[in-house]
Amino acid sequence: MPVASVFQQFSPQVFADSYQQGCLRWSNALARLAIPVVRRDFSLDSAADLVCQTAWLGPADARKVLVLISGTHGIEGFAGTAVQLDWFNLLAGGQAALPDDTAMLCINGLNPWGYANGRRCDDQGIDVNRNFIDFDQPLPSNSGYEQLRPLLAMTDKVARDKALAECAANLGQRDFEMAFSGGQYSDPRGPFYGGRGPGFSRRVIETLISDFELPERQLAVVDVHTGLGPYGYGEVICDHPRGSPSVATAFNWYGPGCGLPAEGTSSSVPKFGLLDYAWHRIMDGQSCFVTLEFGTLGLASLFGVLQEEAAVWTQLNAPIASRTLVAAAMRRHFYPANAGWREAVIFRARQVLQQALRGLSE
Repeated sequence: MPVASVFQQFSPQVFADSYQQGCLRWSNALARLAIPVVRRDFSLDSAADLVCQTAWLGPADARKVLVLISGTHGIEGFAGTAVQLDWFNLLAGGQAALPDDTAMLCINGLNPWGYANGRRCDDQGIDVNRNFIDFDQPLPSNSGYEQLRPLLAMTDKVARDKALAECAANLGQRDFEMAFSGGQYSDPRGPFYGGRGPGFSRRVIETLISDFELPERQLAVVDVHTGLGPYGYGEVICDHPRGSPSVATAFNWYGPGCGLPAEGTSSSVPKFGLLDYAWHRIMDGQSCFVTLEFGTLGLASLFGVLQEEAAVWTQLNAPIASRTLVAAAMRRHFYPANAGWREAVIFRARQVLQQALRGLSE
């Protein structure tokens, strides 16, 4: 039974004020479900109570699985948790149900350290969404980032902004975006650092894929992000290879509005080491992975706050006040308090999850 209407009222309480509150509400909402649930938490730091929460909802032998992920980029987990909480509420209230032979795998707070500390990276400085490369091969090279690296470390904001603007003009906007955000493997303190080996979150994903035998099932994976694109709009982004059957599946399920970074039709640009790629490797053409990206304050704000964060965290002894200010700016950009934005997140997420379940049922 599908959701009766994506415009039903929702509880504002699905939007938490902290990582800890979000985790507690997630557990409480899960406990109210009448369908079979298998819980499993992955502990990053037991002393700090940092865990990635996961739950399998529905029949253990389901051939079709909707995978819903939040918190790949730490601080972006607030919106992703809200989407999961809202869906649990719909399931508990009977406004939604899983189709026959279909289960859900919910992953809440994939990057718990970043979520709890208001950052996109994990406790090792790794951008989880750049960590899925083959570390047995030579690390990818991002020559554009090497041009940006000394500029990002400049502590004078006015001079830094001027230098970065000149660099963007010289490279061109798209090449600048790819240099800055495409992923880099040389600067552990810089933004979009992919790491030198698999991190905690990657190991969680690989364990779940193996333990639940996901390569044997048809999959619809939705990874919720925030911060890129028009304010309040949830773009469905597909990074499957050009012309692949999974691209056709994504368009069939989600419509022609799917953004394709490889084709230049998305707010996103092509990137190294995406979480997507771990799932691509286990999928056939009847499955697909999409990112559901909710826009906030625009590209200038996004790059501005990330440039400021990089400058602050590059300083080994940066003043606490500076880190507090940049943390507040990160929260404003990635987790707007505006009620209209939050309403848009819930309504669009309901629509996309409906589309995913409908696609799995075809």
